[in-house]
Amino acid sequence: MNVALGVAVGIAGLTVLTACVRPYFGLRLLMALIGHSLLWLRVEGRSRMPSGPLLLLSGKRNFLSWLHLLAASPRRVRFLMLAGWSRAGLVGWLLRRAGAIVPPSGDDAALRQALKQAGDAIRAGEVVCLFAEEIRTSNGESWSYSRIFDALPRVPVLPVAVLEPHGSLFVLENKRVYRQWPQWFAVPVEVTFGEVLHHANAAQARQALQECSARAAIARQNRTLPLHRTFVRSAARHPFRVCWIDSTAPGQDLTYGKAYVGAVCLAKVLGPLLGIRPMVGVWLPPGRGGALVNVALALLHKTSVNLNYTTGADVVRSCLRQCDCTHVVTARRFTARMPLEPVPGIEVIYLEDLLPRVSGFDKLLTFMGLLLLPGWVTEYVVRRLGHHRCDDLATVIFSSGSTGQPKGVMLTHANIASNLESMVQAANLSGRDRLLCVLPFFHSFGYSVTLWGPLMVGASAVFHPDPRQAKEIGELCRTHAATVYLSTATFLRFCLRKCEPDHFRTLRLIICGAEKLPPALAIDFRERFGILPLEGYGCTELSPVVSANLADETYEGVTQVANRLGTVGAPMPGIAARIVEPETLVPQPLGTDGLLQITGANVMAGYLHKPELSAQVVREGWYTTGDMARIDAEGHITITGRLQRFAKIGGEMVPLEKVEEALHEVLGIAERVCAVACVPDESRGERVIVLYIEATLLEYKQGVRPWLEALGGTGLPNLWTPSERDFHAVAELPTLGTGKLNLQEVAELARSLARRSSVPGGNRGS
Repeated sequence: MNVALGVAVGIAGLTVLTACVRPYFGLRLLMALIGHSLLWLRVEGRSRMPSGPLLLLSGKRNFLSWLHLLAASPRRVRFLMLAGWSRAGLVGWLLRRAGAIVPPSGDDAALRQALKQAGDAIRAGEVVCLFAEEIRTSNGESWSYSRIFDALPRVPVLPVAVLEPHGSLFVLENKRVYRQWPQWFAVPVEVTFGEVLHHANAAQARQALQECSARAAIARQNRTLPLHRTFVRSAARHPFRVCWIDSTAPGQDLTYGKAYVGAVCLAKVLGPLLGIRPMVGVWLPPGRGGALVNVALALLHKTSVNLNYTTGADVVRSCLRQCDCTHVVTARRFTARMPLEPVPGIEVIYLEDLLPRVSGFDKLLTFMGLLLLPGWVTEYVVRRLGHHRCDDLATVIFSSGSTGQPKGVMLTHANIASNLESMVQAANLSGRDRLLCVLPFFHSFGYSVTLWGPLMVGASAVFHPDPRQAKEIGELCRTHAATVYLSTATFLRFCLRKCEPDHFRTLRLIICGAEKLPPALAIDFRERFGILPLEGYGCTELSPVVSANLADETYEGVTQVANRLGTVGAPMPGIAARIVEPETLVPQPLGTDGLLQITGANVMAGYLHKPELSAQVVREGWYTTGDMARIDAEGHITITGRLQRFAKIGGEMVPLEKVEEALHEVLGIAERVCAVACVPDESRGERVIVLYIEATLLEYKQGVRPWLEALGGTGLPNLWTPSERDFHAVAELPTLGTGKLNLQEVAELARSLARRSSVPGGNRGS
């Protein structure tokens, strides 16, 4: 008690010192004390900061990042704060006391004055910290990061990365500032200073900042808690908060306490049945049953392999054989709808058979232990999870097979946890959020983000097993007041047709991945439901999120711009992207089209039993995605196509996705009605083939010829334009379980139809 009183008196004294005596140094001393005692502040590369005029460049800032930098910097720093919240309340008062450069209002004149003041400070030999972000003033004028950077004197630039996995004390959302308790204190805040850049332009400085952030994330991944250990702490802290809501079990919501008890008791009865094999198959849809099984397997130190129940039996058998699984956990209720074909040597365990083995006394004892004991005692002493490490394998997820045979992608707890921390920091996910989760757990986004994401921040998840049932999903969103919806463009099209305008009124964020989000679809969705879907990007090998557009936020007349339509956003904190030449893999300047590479702690451990293939795609920590893209000076990524989705016609590379976009553009609809592939051609090397849904097309154009004529007005080069003979009607387009195109089947179907059309009397476009 005396120690606590002494600490309180000391902090109060330092606060007085901050306000009255030497504001900057008093505040820095206060933050150093709090940072090293409560936030476990770690600083790397402090000695790299040179003397003389310097521009410190940091990533997207929040309410606390500048305070962490203040405590970490060996020199006095003047912060250039352009956001509206920097003028209001306690934060504004602290900034002014710390000598920050803050515009007095949100108009352009005030911003220009602040930039002049920052320039004068730099020329006087001071350190000024700029945050790499784009803003829009109250006058409606946009100030990109590059424009702000170029307005400052050219001096040495020092990139600095701030990783804040614990969450901020304040969150800006819907033009309001919310206070919240940090998500966790056990993981340190880390500040990493990069290498000094001389004569760098805005794009080069931004790229160096990304790579500094990625190196920091890689260095800290061994200090990340495994996913299930974080869940145990969340359950101990919020035992009565709703954890999982399952649409198939209305009125039977599970709190964090009940979810913990269920997972622990399930692990107790499963353990003796599973033997020593490290990997276990799971044949369950997204829901509380599938979630409980995956958490229970993690508690047992097992690796879960969620099997794709939308694919064929041969693929499932191949997955089980590759993983050396001897057991699959499922439920009779699910196999009645999605049968699991018998596999020799595989024992099927049904959840219904395990429930009678769990006694009421075990449930009560487990729950009372959770309530009465601190989370770390439950984690280390009761559950004995201390030997579970972050480099343990969490799951093997088999790739979609859209361009070939599925491969087993090995993701560690560190891969997924670091990726989720990036999302928490970028998207301000918190315990107030309620995620609408419809993606299957055999999908990397479904497993990482919709299963473990809510558990890491104490949020709630609303599960529904069929992402195609748009009306039911809309009702769930309205009934349970969901705030975040994670989906794909295909499933949003279903919502446009079947949902009511007020179904999604509670959402603050919709992020789409797995396939391209057409701008027309996003705009149509906003006009109907009042919220703009945002496009993100990722892949299974990257755990899976790489980048995402985020919602713009306005406060005190200043807008933080985080969404750029047509791009897939900027990389998340702790992740870096670069463009390389496809054949030589030599890095290219920003703004150049090329092959996209990614690095960070989210890069997979490798392909299962395929070390040679792993070495081909991951070199010196950089994963080669196979996607063609370009990166602008603001760091936003634009995907221009797959490397495999180019046709070589007359010696020229033709992007098939561009042809697809043009075909849909002339129809003026958001719905996907065609897919483009290429086949060999004797005269030109290859030619473009168009597969289209005839019934849908006839609603908009009278056959192929008017469609082709309209295509000529888009400016598409003649070499890229398919001929009328290469349009082929199909009943439906081949898709995967996630809703995106099955590119392998599209290519095979295109070759088959092209061969048939070359035969006299064969199929031709109408």
